[in-house]
Amino acid sequence: MFKYIIRTVLLFVPLLFFGCGSQIDDSDLVAKVGDAVLTKQEMKAQMAREGYQPDQEKTFVDRWIHRELLYQEALHLHLNTSQDLKQELMRIQKELLINKLLERTYKEKIRMTDEEIRSYYDQNISDFKLTEDDVRIQHILTETQSEASLALQEIQTGQPFESVAKTRSMDAFASQGGEMGYIQKGDVIPEVERWAFRLARNDVSRVFSSSFGYHIIKVIDKRSAGETRPLSEVQPEIMQRLRVIKEGQVYYDLLYQLQNQNKYYVFQPIEPSAAADSAEIPELLINP
Repeated sequence: MFKYIIRTVLLFVPLLFFGCGSQIDDSDLVAKVGDAVLTKQEMKAQMAREGYQPDQEKTFVDRWIHRELLYQEALHLHLNTSQDLKQELMRIQKELLINKLLERTYKEKIRMTDEEIRSYYDQNISDFKLTEDDVRIQHILTETQSEASLALQEIQTGQPFESVAKTRSMDAFASQGGEMGYIQKGDVIPEVERWAFRLARNDVSRVFSSSFGYHIIKVIDKRSAGETRPLSEVQPEIMQRLRVIKEGQVYYDLLYQLQNQNKYYVFQPIEPSAAADSAEIPELLINP
């Protein structure tokens, strides 16, 4: 939602051009549509803001040109004079400014201590009990059986599974030494699942195949339903829960403070609705 708002503003709000009124060196230009120009500096800044990677310059420039063409056509048709558009832009501006205010307020006021996290864990321990058996595994995937056999041979002669995974595996977990974390039944393909729940702790499978290639797994740990996940594992989840709680507290504290500092009026009696009685902070404001 927040990204949609930003894209909408970029499409309709008149652009602020870098170095407006001054000469721009042609060597600094990346693209131009009509009077609108994109410089290298502005391109890098916008790419960083919008989450583009350095190797995605062409994708960004193509998108910039397409959107500028559309924007200028909208201006040509005088769509920017629409009263509905002006009201929508005002609403978007308010939402953006509210989010900026809340971002700053949350950053200033929200703190989480180790004691709070431990206390929440102890008081809600039942939330962190396993409902199913799970297994922690490391994984190697190769394209050919010979590559997998070589990897298994290296493991059997004493090389750490992690280092072999980093050099031999082609899956997304290779850089993590093959670490896949804890899995439950249904989380992975059947071939991997069968071996994961069959092996004992610290056992390494033989080479086995699937439609994805050739696999080797190692079981690091096994847990049964009813066991409690350790604090170190669930801490990120607890921090997210505490953040939502604290954001709600800070949000309503800020509103209470502003209501007491400023005069405001309601000129028509408004009956409370069921929705108002159970109102929550909008998602946009909880996660700015």
